[in-house]
Formats: sequence, C-alpha cells, structure tokens
Amino acid sequence: MSNAWQTIGKINLQELAEARLQLHYAIQFIAATGNALAEPKPDYSHSSLGWNPKLNAFVGEVIQANTPFQVALDPVSLTSLILNQKGETIASFPLHQKTLGEGMKWHKEEISKLGAEAEKITFLSYPPDDFPDHALAHGASFDATQEAGLKALTDYYANTHLLLQEIVATTEGTSPIHTWPHHFDMATLITLPSTKNGEAMTIGVGMSPGDQSYNEPYWYITPYPYPDTATLPELDGDGFWHTQHWVGAVLKTSQLSENETAEAQQEKARAFVNSAIKALRSLLI
Repeated sequence: MSNAWQTIGKINLQELAEARLQLHYAIQFIAATGNALAEPKPDYSHSSLGWNPKLNAFVGEVIQANTPFQVALDPVSLTSLILNQKGETIASFPLHQKTLGEGMKWHKEEISKLGAEAEKITFLSYPPDDFPDHALAHGASFDATQEAGLKALTDYYANTHLLLQEIVATTEGTSPIHTWPHHFDMATLITLPSTKNGEAMTIGVGMSPGDQSYNEPYWYITPYPYPDTATLPELDGDGFWHTQHWVGAVLKTSQLSENETAEAQQEKARAFVNSAIKALRSLLI
C-alpha cells in the first residue's frame, strides 16, 4: 500500500527498459477485457487502466457479470489478478515463465466462470510501428526477474497518481486519471473553458515510463494546439521544453536527486507540474 511519495533513486536504464516492456505487455490482458466486456465510452477509456493505491496495482473497468469483477495486475510480482467488487482477489496467475497465449487462456477460463462472455476477449491491435516489439509478441515467456526495474516503475506510477490526484482535486475541467494501454502513459486531460477555431483547447498532464523521446520515465505537460515555441517561458523544478516532433514541458525522473528526501522530490515535481500548467494556460487562453 502506498499513499506517500516513494523516493526515486538511481536505476540501471537497460534493466528499467526491459521491466517497462514486460509491464507494457502484461497490462494488455486488462485492456483486452475492458475493450471486449466493459460499457463502451466515447474516449475508449473502457480499455484503459486505473490505479488502486491500496493494492499498488493497475485495475481495469468493473465488468458486469453474474459475479461482477475487475482484471488487475500486481506490477512488482507481475501477477494477473481477478478482483471482486470489494477489491478482493478471487483468482491470481503469476505471469513469470508464462506466454501471452497461456495468460489469455487463464483469463478466459477464470472470466467465463464468473458468467461473462470471455470468448469475446482479444488483444487490442495498434498502428504498425507504434507499439514496442518484444520477444513476448513472438512466443517468449514473461520474465519477472527484473525486480529493481519493476519496483521502480511501480513507484513512478504510484507517485504520478499522487500528483495527478492533486491536479484533479484542484483544477476545473480535468478528466479522470487513466493509464492508456497503447503508450502506457498515466495522465489526466484538462479541457480549458475557451476554444480556438471551434476546437477545444486542452492541457495533458501525465507520465510516460519511457519511449522514443526519452529512454527513462518522465513527466510531461502537453498543450493543444501547440503554442509558438519562441515564446515558451522558464519552468520551475528544473523542467524544460521539448519541441522536436511534439511540444510540451518535461521533467525526467533522473533530474530528481537520490540524495533528496521524498518530500523534496515530491515538491520539485509538483512545482514543475504547476508552473507548466500555468505557463500553458497563459499561452493558450
């Protein structure tokens, strides 16, 4: 259980990248179940993941069945879970040394027992070259031995959830917090009260666990539409502006010193997020 900021220390980036890929594939069982069986939503968030701070786990939408349930994932042990409406585990499946096919077979069997149409569940498909390839996609087994990487990523998501909860509680126009199975980012979207050319203006606030832009977790604040990059102001908390291929404020997790206390790290991240939101509001409105 984690309701306080977890100190971010140094981590081997290669180990972190492998752990990220293991988790990215492991959450696809949650996404597939929500996509097939949850009540559809216009923004497709029925296939997204929530975060349960009591379990320190990713959780899917509640699926209505004879026995209502949620599919979840313990990211540290890489264990798939089936939860009842009270959030209690009623079935579990360690993914270590199991393939995607074996994992899907287990999920369908357990979900069928609960009275849902498990045969409808299939993995989501993503645009070519826009989802990380890995041996898991070609029949390899999950590997939960990247313990330090899995624990670090769990802390990053838990910390981000704390940050985003503050934003949602204090900012008008915010969406619920979602973790999206396509790019594995946890985020909320702020819809501003004004429009431009008839389109809503938005500010996305979230964290990527690492991608083609940065090979490490980073927090981002991205506007729509993009402002003139010649007028971008300085940011608090050592944040900086990313302007190649996309525009947004960025704070990499490596910019938080391991010598800082958890409270100091949290305040630095909070200062960055708040200053970036303020800056982009002034540029958009």
